[in-house]
Amino acid sequence: MERGYSVSIETWGDGASSVEESALWELGPVLEKLGSTGAVASAGGPAGGPGATFGLTVVVDDASLAFGVAGARALEIFEQACGKVGLAHRGIARVEVVDAQYLDRELTREPESFLGVSEIAELLGVSRQRVAELRAREDFPWPVAELAAGPVWALSSLKRFIAGWPRRPGRPRRSAAGRRSGRA
Repeated sequence: MERGYSVSIETWGDGASSVEESALWELGPVLEKLGSTGAVASAGGPAGGPGATFGLTVVVDDASLAFGVAGARALEIFEQACGKVGLAHRGIARVEVVDAQYLDRELTREPESFLGVSEIAELLGVSRQRVAELRAREDFPWPVAELAAGPVWALSSLKRFIAGWPRRPGRPRRSAAGRRSGRA
């Protein structure tokens, strides 16, 4: 069974300025000569060393072994390529192996949208004050961030809230206490 993967490898190092630029430029083509596709090399990520992202196809009899085979083959190709172009690093910091079909689905998904109080009020057809009241409900989602401009929510979490919100049309009825005190 043939399976395709996208692989990202990052290594430990001393930052992008410590990586020879000409060797980095050569890394992608050498990775491709060794069996990868669409190779892109980089340096100076969080770990500080050279890295690369590339496609890789492996053939396995047992699908449960495919990720391990892909990861091992990717590391082998990467280390070989680094050796050929003279790129040194201080060890592997991260290897990410993603099934190509999953990556295709992820890349075609609509990106997450984010909303503030005004956008939520418009979405729900209520006032900003009503959004503030809804925030007090236990089932209202927590904002993903509290900025100086106000809270921000992920639309996906709000959709779950809206689907389960027992909304009743019209204005809420005044309570007996509100009528006695003359408050609306």
